[in-house]
Amino acid sequence: MTATSPELIEALAAWDTPALSNALDALRLRSYNTGYTNGSVHRVTGAAPMVGRAVTARMVARDAGEDGIPVSQLHRAIAETDGPVVVVLEDRDDPAGAGAFLGEVNGSLLAALRIQGLITNGRVRDVNELRTFPYSVYATGLCVARSHMRLVDVGTDVTVAGLTVRPGDLLHGDEHGVLNIPAEAIPGIFAKAEEIREEEQNIVTWSRSADFSVEELLRLRRVRH
Repeated sequence: MTATSPELIEALAAWDTPALSNALDALRLRSYNTGYTNGSVHRVTGAAPMVGRAVTARMVARDAGEDGIPVSQLHRAIAETDGPVVVVLEDRDDPAGAGAFLGEVNGSLLAALRIQGLITNGRVRDVNELRTFPYSVYATGLCVARSHMRLVDVGTDVTVAGLTVRPGDLLHGDEHGVLNIPAEAIPGIFAKAEEIREEEQNIVTWSRSADFSVEELLRLRRVRH
């Protein structure tokens, strides 16, 4: 399976994000405490797992300025990316969330471009309209206004909710958060996820069976989960 093949995307979408995180831990391709969002953003809309390649951008909104760039630069980057896209939008204000980029209008345009999701450490609005779009939205929360919102760059490294993302990174998300999947993990991630799932289910099944006992539990050398 190639990095953006439909087969790979479909295979990843069949898994929940924590299971893939466990597999990455077992493959030892990254530190255990990096490569995923830290819980400061949550899924505002969407239900199915989100899988796609990152298109990155940064924005500000709190104060007026002349540093804005046309939103068409983001649209072009999405259109030129091979495979499904997840937009990762870093709100550079401190604190973030003074104004929203994503609402009904921008959300409709992104839906027309067939993105799979948008992640921001900022806030979004027009949530009832966002719920009608066929992609997931992750944000800190909701806000009322656009304020002085403008994009300030597209295609740079960004950090959202503790997760550093580079353009083209492969991202997976569900209701738990968002995970960055390194390219080198693809050859082994599914077999490792299956192995861990089988181990977990064996423990769960035993814990619910008549064979369970405290004595046997205490004899287990290691329970990882």
